[in-house]
Amino acid sequence: MSYNYDLKRGDTPVQDIFSPFDFDVYKSEETYHKELESATNSVLPVYKVSENLQYNAQKNIDFIFLHFNENQSIEQIKSKLEKNGYDFSKDCIQYLLIQKQKQKTYEYLSEQIASILEDGIYPDSYKHQTIKFEKYNRIKEYNLSSRYSLEEAKNRLIDKNLSEIAIEIKIISKIADLVLVPNIVINEEMTKLERQKAQGEISKIIGDVKKGEKIIEKGRNVNQIELLTLQSLQKAAKEYPSDKSTNQIMQSAFGVFVFSLFIFLLFQMILELFFKSEFSTIARLSVVLGSIVLTIILTIIIHDIIKVSSLILPFSFSILLIIMIFDLEIGLLFIFINFVFVSLFLNWNIINPIMLSLGTFGGVISIKKVKNGRENYPSVIYLLLSFFVIISVINLIQINDFSVYLMHLLWGMLSCLISIFGIAVISPFIEKKLNMATKQNLLNLIDFDNPLMQKLSKSAPGTYHHSVIVGNLAETAAEAIGANHLLARVGSYFHDIGKIENPHFFIENNPKSAELHDKMMANESARTIKNHINNGVALAKKYNIPLPVIQIIQQHHGTSRIKYFYNKAIETNLKIDENEFNYFGPKPKSKEAAIVMIADVVESTTKSLQSFEEKDIKQVIEKTVANLIDEGQLSDAPLTLKDLETIKIHILPILMGVYRKRLEYPEN
Repeated sequence: MSYNYDLKRGDTPVQDIFSPFDFDVYKSEETYHKELESATNSVLPVYKVSENLQYNAQKNIDFIFLHFNENQSIEQIKSKLEKNGYDFSKDCIQYLLIQKQKQKTYEYLSEQIASILEDGIYPDSYKHQTIKFEKYNRIKEYNLSSRYSLEEAKNRLIDKNLSEIAIEIKIISKIADLVLVPNIVINEEMTKLERQKAQGEISKIIGDVKKGEKIIEKGRNVNQIELLTLQSLQKAAKEYPSDKSTNQIMQSAFGVFVFSLFIFLLFQMILELFFKSEFSTIARLSVVLGSIVLTIILTIIIHDIIKVSSLILPFSFSILLIIMIFDLEIGLLFIFINFVFVSLFLNWNIINPIMLSLGTFGGVISIKKVKNGRENYPSVIYLLLSFFVIISVINLIQINDFSVYLMHLLWGMLSCLISIFGIAVISPFIEKKLNMATKQNLLNLIDFDNPLMQKLSKSAPGTYHHSVIVGNLAETAAEAIGANHLLARVGSYFHDIGKIENPHFFIENNPKSAELHDKMMANESARTIKNHINNGVALAKKYNIPLPVIQIIQQHHGTSRIKYFYNKAIETNLKIDENEFNYFGPKPKSKEAAIVMIADVVESTTKSLQSFEEKDIKQVIEKTVANLIDEGQLSDAPLTLKDLETIKIHILPILMGVYRKRLEYPEN
C-alpha cells in the first residue's frame, strides 16, 4: 500500500488520514542538524599532556649534555654546540666540564623538567580560566592556576634551584629556553568522543503515533508537525516487515556479497597502510584472507548445513594463527573482522559471536604472556578459562536453564580444543612456507651445520670467526635491553656472508690483502669492499634466509663511509664522487640491526689493539658508540641513551673474555 500523500504546509486535506501501524515521528533534517551543530559547538576541547613532547624534552637534555666531553677543548665543544644550534658561553662550558657539576645540573634539570611537564605547560593562546583535562582516560576540569604558562614554568625551574651560583642559574635558564615548550595539547580522540556524546543526547524523534490514531483532520490546514508526521509515516512504511519475493531474496544476497567484498577490500587497505612490511608478498596476504574465507565457510556449514550451535565454530583458530605468525595488533583487528563476518552469516544474531570474540581474548593474553609460542598448553588453559567465564556470565544475564548453560559450555570448550589443535598442526607448515623469523626458524639458522655457515667457515674463516664473536656480543646486548636476542645472534652470524664472494680482499681472511688493494684505484677498492652487502643479500635470498635477517645484512653498515680508501683517494688526488665511498644503507631501523652494527665495529676495532687492558677496550666501545651517534648512523634505530649505556656495559666483559691474555703457566 502506498502512503505518499501530496500535501504541503497550509494545504487543506479532503479526507481524514489514520495511522496504519505504530511509528515514530522524526524531526526535519535541517532542525536535527542544527541541534547537532549546536551541541558540538557547546563542547570545549579536551586537553592532555603530550608524552612525545615530554620524551623529546628529556632527549634534548641528553643530547645537549652529550657535548660536554672532557676529552675535548672548550673551543671544540663550543663549535660543536653552535653547529647543532646551541649557543653556550665559554664560562658555561667550563662549568659543565667538571663531572660533579655536570652531573648535579643534569640530574636537577631532568627531575624538575619531568615534574613540570607532568603537570603540563599550556599554550599562551589558551584564553579560558578552566581547562578540561584527560588523564588515565578520565576527564576533569582544572583551574588554569594548577598548570603552568611557559614563563611560569621557566621561573619555577629557576626558583626551585636553591643554589646561588650565578653561572649555574645562567645554565639552567639557558637550557630551560631550549627544551621547555607547551606540552598541553588538544586530545583529538577524547574531544571527538565528548562531542559524539553530546550529539548522542540529541534525539531525532519528537514523538510517536499509535495504530489507528488520526494523523490529519479533513478540512483543516496542515501544520509543520502534521507534515513531519506524514513524512515519518512514509519512511516507516518502507521499513515495515512484509513477505519477501524471490527478487527481494536475490537482492539481499547481492547485498551480502557487496558488503563482504567491501569488508575484504577495507581490511586489505588497512593491512597495506599500516602493516605493509608484514604483507609484502601475495603469500602472506593470502594467509590472512584465506583465514577469513575459512571462517565464513565454517560458519555456513555449522549454521546452515549441520545446523548445530554456532558456539562450536573454531573462531579462535584463525585469530591465534594470525597473532602467532604475524603480529598481535593484526590479530586484534582480525577479531573485529571475524566478528562482522560471523554475525553477517548468522543473520546478525550477535550473542554467540560476542561470546566467541570475548572468549578469544584469553588466547590472545596467553600468546602475549607466554614466551615460547610453541607451548600450546598455556593457550588451552587461558582459552578454556576465558570461554568458561564469558559463557557463564552471558547465560546468567539471559537467565538460561542449567541444561542450556551446560550445552553452551560444551560447545565453547569444543571450539577451544579444535582451535588449538588446528594451530598446532597448521602453523609450523605456514611458518616454513613463508620463511618467517620465528623462534624455530632462527634456532635452525644458528646451527653451524647450516650450508651457508659451512660455506663461510671454509671460504672466509677469518670472517666466520669474527661473525661468531659479534654474535656473542649482539646476543648479550640484545637480551640486556629486551630486544630479540635470537634474531641479533642470527643476524650477526650472517651479516658478512657476502664476503664469501671475494674473501681474499678482506684483511681478516688475508693478511696480505693490502697488496691487492695497492694495485687498485681507491674507488675500485671501496666498491669491492661495500659490495659484500649486495652479495650477502643475494646469498641470503638464495638460501631462503628470513626477511628480518636480510634487513640486518643490508643495514649493519648503514650509510657510513669507508674512510681508509676515501682518505687514500684524497691523498692520491683522485677525482671522486663521495657516494662511491659510502655504504648503500639504509641505516639500522631496528634495535637488533643497530646492535649488530655496534658489535661489528667494536669487535673489528678491538682485535687491532696493541693492548687489551680493560681501559683500552672500554675506550674503543665508548668511541665507537659516540662516532656512530655523531655520524647519525643510529638516528633511525629505536634505541635510547639508556639502551646504549646498557649495551656498552654488557659487551665489555665479553670482549675482555675474548681478548684478555691468558696466564703463562710453567712448562713443568
